[in-house]
Amino acid sequence: MYDWDALWHEHEGYRTGFDVQHNDANQLADELSAKLTKPAQHPTDVAVYETADRFILAGHADGLQLLEVFKHGLFDITLRLVSEDEGQPLPLPYVEIHVDNLATEEQAVWRGVVRRDEEGRIWIDSRTLDEQVMPAMPFDELSFTDNARFRDALHRVWNEDLPTLRPLIEAWFDHSALTGAAETHHYGDESRVQQICDRYAEIVRREQATLSRLFADAELQLIAHVLQNVRFEEAASCRGVWLAVEACMIDEELDQHFKLDGEALLGKMKTLSYAQEVALIEALSPLPAASAAE
Repeated sequence: MYDWDALWHEHEGYRTGFDVQHNDANQLADELSAKLTKPAQHPTDVAVYETADRFILAGHADGLQLLEVFKHGLFDITLRLVSEDEGQPLPLPYVEIHVDNLATEEQAVWRGVVRRDEEGRIWIDSRTLDEQVMPAMPFDELSFTDNARFRDALHRVWNEDLPTLRPLIEAWFDHSALTGAAETHHYGDESRVQQICDRYAEIVRREQATLSRLFADAELQLIAHVLQNVRFEEAASCRGVWLAVEACMIDEELDQHFKLDGEALLGKMKTLSYAQEVALIEALSPLPAASAAE
């Protein structure tokens, strides 16, 4: 589920010594009143124990040491600018902030409409981009919504990550002002359409070659399993494939079924470009029944 070794080293300053006679990191279930979920495989590896609200990592570093990691602190926050219709009852564009926590099996999303006023100021929900004051984001469905670390992370996303979207937001409004209402695309005659298809196929081929080196076989099998029940009717719907994978991973415990690190897989998927996500879909999505029969 997580890169336990990375957590062990990242939070080195929070480790505490643990005095036990046998000094075996894999034999602490009784002492910790916790379940061993990942045994240490070698002397420098960490064992992972689990209780209802935390993970306890045990390892050797100048003696046996423990590191407690509370589940409510293992959240991920993802910021998106949505500029194409994805079926939400909101005018375009809008900002999405996704919060995911695999450990507590919780996820939530906040959406704020983006607009530009006559003075050129960018508004997101009820706040301007320059204010650096975050609007109300209750996230009432999350058990850790009032956690100070979570709230600090939300403020960092709002004050540091959100301003980086300004060029994209400005470009969207500038383009809309020039073009007006969206028009139907006309791609030209048959030869032009064939040229576009050939270029598309070449882009997909190149990206698939890259993806084959990025993902392990088990990871690709898991993604293919998820895509069996997902349809991508519109081009814009191909963005954010990791959200579908994460939802199925939580509901069906697919990371355990395919024996892989689900958190690491999601981390890879979140870095994919749109072209790479399309290439992944083209490679792993099942063919429609009519096409498969031809």
